[in-house]
Amino acid sequence: MRYSSTAISAALLLACVSPAAAEDEPLWSLSSSVNYSVGDYGTGKDTTFIYVPFTLGVKPIDGFTLGLTIPYVYQTGQTVVITGGGVAVRKDKQRQLGTATQNQVTSTEHGLGDVLLKGQYVLVEEKSVLPEVAPYLKIKFPTADQGKGLGTGEFDETVGVDLSKTLFPRFVSYVTLAYTVIGSPGRHEL
Repeated sequence: MRYSSTAISAALLLACVSPAAAEDEPLWSLSSSVNYSVGDYGTGKDTTFIYVPFTLGVKPIDGFTLGLTIPYVYQTGQTVVITGGGVAVRKDKQRQLGTATQNQVTSTEHGLGDVLLKGQYVLVEEKSVLPEVAPYLKIKFPTADQGKGLGTGEFDETVGVDLSKTLFPRFVSYVTLAYTVIGSPGRHEL
């Protein structure tokens, strides 16, 4: 119940903040993309992901951004699972590869992924030589169907920093350094 209260509080905060950002920047944003990846992620069996995140962003104060991401996930293969910081190998499913139960590892699933809430503050603005430095905290809420292998069923927390530098007009380089604490799901060994 405590986590439901946290999720409701975060949603209300996103909906009710009184924006005070710079005039030339939008106060609200809605973005999406399509991410496609295929790999064996060290398991010897390919997994295909199509990840389509829809992100609502708000800048309640200058330099601070809150983002709420609701993703759709399509996945073929069940040997890995999406976490708050990438993918993790499901060791219980990896052990089934090459056995009589292998068909339980190669299904296709799709649905709502784990919801992400990210708060980020621009600590150092970009200068002629210095990049923009923006530390962040990201929380993954376990909204994906764990039984389908679309999520771990646990909260993940990520602490990181984004560095960005405009090299030419319309060409920006990005570097992200982050550490994710992956929740320990009871049913699956990661």
